[in-house]
Amino acid sequence: MKFCSTSLIRLRDVKQAHLLGRRVRSMYRVLHVSRQATSSSGRNAVRVVRRRLATETAPAPKQKSVVRRVFLATTALTGTFYVGSTFVAFNNQTYYDIFSEHVPLGQPMLEYAETHGWDNLTVDDVIEFSTETFVTTYSFISSMVKKVTGEAEEVKSEVEKRAQGAKAAATKAIQGAPKPAGKAVPPPAPVRTEGSKPITQPSVRAEASISPIKVSPDLEELVARAEAAIAGKPYPDDAKAQTIATSQEFPDSSISDSQIYTAPLPLGFEPPPGFSRPQPPKKAELKSAEGTEKTEEIKPVTLPLVAPAVSSLTESEPIISHLASTIDNLASYLATNPAAASKATDALETAKKDLTSLADRFEKVREDERVALEAKLDEQTREYSIKLLELEMEAQDKLEGQQEDFKKVFGEERAKIIQAYREKLENELKTQTELINERLKEEVIAQGIELQRRWIREIKVRVEQERGGRLAKLDELSAGLKRLERIALDNANYLDDNIRIHALWSALRALNSVAISSPVRKSFREELRVLRHITAAREDPVVTATLDSLEQTDVPDIGVEPFADLSTWFTNEVSPKVSEVALVPDENAGVLSYLASRALSGLRFKRHGLVAGEDVLSVLARAEYYLNEKDLDSAARELNQLKGPAKALLHDWLEAARRRLEVQQALEASVPCLLITLY
Repeated sequence: MKFCSTSLIRLRDVKQAHLLGRRVRSMYRVLHVSRQATSSSGRNAVRVVRRRLATETAPAPKQKSVVRRVFLATTALTGTFYVGSTFVAFNNQTYYDIFSEHVPLGQPMLEYAETHGWDNLTVDDVIEFSTETFVTTYSFISSMVKKVTGEAEEVKSEVEKRAQGAKAAATKAIQGAPKPAGKAVPPPAPVRTEGSKPITQPSVRAEASISPIKVSPDLEELVARAEAAIAGKPYPDDAKAQTIATSQEFPDSSISDSQIYTAPLPLGFEPPPGFSRPQPPKKAELKSAEGTEKTEEIKPVTLPLVAPAVSSLTESEPIISHLASTIDNLASYLATNPAAASKATDALETAKKDLTSLADRFEKVREDERVALEAKLDEQTREYSIKLLELEMEAQDKLEGQQEDFKKVFGEERAKIIQAYREKLENELKTQTELINERLKEEVIAQGIELQRRWIREIKVRVEQERGGRLAKLDELSAGLKRLERIALDNANYLDDNIRIHALWSALRALNSVAISSPVRKSFREELRVLRHITAAREDPVVTATLDSLEQTDVPDIGVEPFADLSTWFTNEVSPKVSEVALVPDENAGVLSYLASRALSGLRFKRHGLVAGEDVLSVLARAEYYLNEKDLDSAARELNQLKGPAKALLHDWLEAARRRLEVQQALEASVPCLLITLY
């Protein structure tokens, strides 16, 4: 985090260095214009015009386009909303549903974030990513600045070498063969590098951009002036420049003093409208000044160096170091002209002090920013700690809920696995049982074959031993074999009879279970057909007649009522209704008889057990007693004695009881006959 704050401070320092570079460029432009100004003196040497520094108001900034500003703001807010909503949705299920269902492009944004692992990002990851981004950006800017600085230094040194060589060659040419004063030396060919491009010199820009520099016009002017001085003739450009300067720079003498602008002006600037420059001095004064300047000797001036003063900031502030080296390069360039160098000493000293104070200011600002960032980071650390605790508690709650869900799912999966494993074990057990049975069967067969072979061998051995007079034993063995054969045949017959008896008994039990013992009424046509098929081989007339009588009716298809249903039916429905008509006469009974019988039936006591008498209530009591004793035949016989309305009410119940008794009696009559036939 400290490194991140340092990177932010350095980026801010870079911006301040850019502003400083702009100011220095304006100062260097003034120097450049003063160097190109035309001299107005009559001397054959170059007259340097005093450089004047002036503050220039910065141009008003251009108003940015409203559409572009709105577009950029909308784009930034939209991107921030979608990215922030994605992170919030991963931490809040309700907002996740709202964002994915109601926000346009919400679901694709969530899918993209899940694909790239945004749901696993934390605050530390974001801070680390931001730190790496700042570090990478700062490293890239520093490397580019160092690279451009190195290239500029190489080009500058090469240009200086070539300029010195050209100057030496021009001096030798002047000393060897002087030329007429009015003829200018042709400019030398432009110096080119290996790639056939003009050699460039670094300009005084804070961005360290490289622009081509032309040395040939200055050298040409110096050579021409030197030739004119050696020949003792005036340089033609001086008089021309003096005339032009006099005509342009100084107004008419008729102008009043109030319209003369006496304040200093920067080079290249004109007085305000309505004002003019002061009049030039008289020719005598100019000549005396020129004579004085001719007698003065130009002394070499040692310019102060700025780069050593800021050498400690080379690593931390490469742009300031580059700016100092650029100022030193300009100072070395001015050293070739001592007259101009003596006037640039103050500016260089001021630049040195400004750069040193700027470096100190950078250090102070960096320290202040570091303290502020540390306080801000401490505050953010506390906030994020609280948020982390809240997230941890929420995650703990989610984990507890997931643990319950996992337990439930684990229980279900465990039950499924147990069931699958149990089925697998059962299948394996069944397979192993079949394999074991098959193996035992094969072993039994193999043992039988082996016993048969052993028995045959023993017989052969004994036959060989007892051959010659022991044929009696062979007869005994033959008789024994016949007895064994007979026993085996009898045993087979007994087994067949046993199988038939078992099949017959099973058919009878099945028929009895479905027709008689079943708790509900069922069709027993199939069981009757099986029994008929089994008994067809014996051809017993009684059994055949009994089974035919059952097959010809629809009783096997309908089934018979269970005894429990008959008993319940009689007790709950039939008996109460018959009791209500007990006093109704057998013939010629009217409505009043039925109403009277029903009214009086509620006043009589109900009878139980074997009650004597032939009246309806006594018969019903005896029938109920027999039903309680599970004697359906006796109950049916008792109820069959009734007549009149009671007999009519008992008709359905008696029919159901009769069908059951017919089937029951048919089965009871068939079993003894079948058993006798089999034995």
